[in-house]
Amino acid sequence: MTDALEKWIRDNSLRDAEDIDALLEAAEVARQLIFMKDCEGIGTMISYTVENGLFEGFSWIMSLLQDEFDKGGECVLHDFSCDLGRSIKDYDELLRRLEVDLNAQKNDVEFMYDVHGEVDSFFNNVTYRTGYSHIYLVSSENYDAKDNDFVQYRLLFSGS
Repeated sequence: MTDALEKWIRDNSLRDAEDIDALLEAAEVARQLIFMKDCEGIGTMISYTVENGLFEGFSWIMSLLQDEFDKGGECVLHDFSCDLGRSIKDYDELLRRLEVDLNAQKNDVEFMYDVHGEVDSFFNNVTYRTGYSHIYLVSSENYDAKDNDFVQYRLLFSGS
């Protein structure tokens, strides 16, 4: 994690969504991470804003990433994903900020096998379009033989 990102998380100045200086600082940290091609750092920043309900800052970061991927061949980032976890405190606000189209764009199944080669569990992966042409929301519903079912959320960022 970069020093700028660590400081930004420590300061936690996005609590006031009207604080333009805090939003500009968040944007500057995001730009640095994009320039450094630090997808892990970007993911940390995104996860932090979602976990803490800092959706104004989250929206600014999404716009910066969209702008970067809009550059096409000049984009410095490669396709990547960002885990959002199994539980999102304000899922409705996340959907609203991302402008999610709840008609699934893609649905696929990923099987997980045990040591004997038998299906132990599977993920039903549902991909949704957002209002950002290069950002997708993925819901991965896990079903297993031990009733340890859960849903894992992530964002996909793609230049194509």
